Amino acid sequence: MEAWQITLTIIFVYCILMIVVGFLSGRVLKKSLEDFYVLSRRAGILVTFLATAATYHSAFAFLTSVATYATTGVTFWVASSAWTTGAAVFMYLAGTRLMRLGKARGHISPADALADFYRSEVLRVLVAAVMALFVIAYIVVQAVGLGLIIDIGSGGNIPYMWGSLILMLVTMLYLVLGGLRAAYWTDVLQGVWMYVGVFVAGVMILQRLAPGGVPELMDQLRAVKPSLLTMNWDPLMMLGAIMIYAPGLMLLPHLWIKYYVAKDEKALKASAVGTAVYLSSYYIPTALVGLAAAVVNAVGMPGVLEKGFISALTTKYGSADAVMAVMIYTFLNPVLAGFLLAGAAAAAMSTLDSFLGSTSLILIRDIYQRYVRPGKSEGEYVMVSRILMFVWVLIGWYFAILKPGLIFDVTSIAVAGGLQLLPLTLQMIIPKKKLINKYGAITGFAAGSIIVALFTSQTGKYFRMPVTYHAAIAGLMGLAVNTVLALLLSAITKTSDDEKKVFEEYGKLLYA
Repeated sequence: MEAWQITLTIIFVYCILMIVVGFLSGRVLKKSLEDFYVLSRRAGILVTFLATAATYHSAFAFLTSVATYATTGVTFWVASSAWTTGAAVFMYLAGTRLMRLGKARGHISPADALADFYRSEVLRVLVAAVMALFVIAYIVVQAVGLGLIIDIGSGGNIPYMWGSLILMLVTMLYLVLGGLRAAYWTDVLQGVWMYVGVFVAGVMILQRLAPGGVPELMDQLRAVKPSLLTMNWDPLMMLGAIMIYAPGLMLLPHLWIKYYVAKDEKALKASAVGTAVYLSSYYIPTALVGLAAAVVNAVGMPGVLEKGFISALTTKYGSADAVMAVMIYTFLNPVLAGFLLAGAAAAAMSTLDSFLGSTSLILIRDIYQRYVRPGKSEGEYVMVSRILMFVWVLIGWYFAILKPGLIFDVTSIAVAGGLQLLPLTLQMIIPKKKLINKYGAITGFAAGSIIVALFTSQTGKYFRMPVTYHAAIAGLMGLAVNTVLALLLSAITKTSDDEKKVFEEYGKLLYA
């Protein structure tokens, strides 16, 4: 067998394993939305921890972090250390409160919780629709990552376009077979696989390119690209990145529903601690690969990789995200490369499955079940959820074919949108003084989301905006407008008696 055939065989064996897990999960699936999406709220520490950690880290962590290290340098390490720790702290403090409220009030989606607290069906539909739109960006980048993995892993024999579709359909298949129960159990396997894989890749590639270890790598960088060892983001970009990837990401539906999976607060808190260690340490080996790639890119390796190979990859794929896959495929033996590229696929698929599931959830639970076909059987809702997953696969695949750019930049759009839920959520989980009512919540959230769409570079061009920014900065702008409008509208409008009553009930649940 040729090298690419060995590598590809291992990747496809991994895919079959995921489908088997999905099938076995489906055999114990109850025909209810609560079991289909949140495991009937019975997950222990291991499942909650690895499902959350694997879902948080996606093609973003395995692919684009390496590309960003190779082009931006250690700045990414400083920022990622802050936002991964911040995400875990948010899960520990806010997630436990959301879990307590969810169990008491029957929530299984963000729109569920916010509509209940603010007593507003308008807010329910708005949150469901807006989050479904922002989530498209995350689905797209997983499709991009999967296409890159198959294209490079097959030595170009399976093109990017078809490789992306194949692996997306594999993800959808095990999700359809077992619902998010399948996603949670595959995430356990994927979380271990991708974590071991990224460390093996980092150590092996470092040993190949810098036998003297990290000191030698730093010496090489100082000689050929010293700017990568300095901070390259301005303070506003740094703050924005930390905010959108800490609370912003943890407020997106695919991670929000993880708070409802744990069987108790002890399991969720322990998972948060484990998540902090897992997420932060993950970026150590990707830094090694990314910085080593920067050295190779600067000096070249005749007959192996040409000088400036990152620019060539960007031209071919629309971004530098292929760097990690190329480094693995080029410098490691085919068997190991297959294992590691399967780990890269695991990183993408473990997030894609949750996004497909959570997106179908918010549309079924918060729109279809309430306004299109109310009062129908749980089996019908589960069936329509599966159909919606397929629709979202096709949408994500279509935009991936267009090669939208660096995964880091595209995911930033989604998490900047998630950040707009922060003022509404903080009021809900800290019900000591009523500062935001439903009018403020609706207005602030809508305005913040519009600001993100208008002023983010990738989306603002469609509105012909004269000035646009990175999504991290646009997310901060949206949050500022969102918060001011939410507080202002709430101050000048009357809060209903029903909303006041629920506010008091939430206070008793959280402060009893």
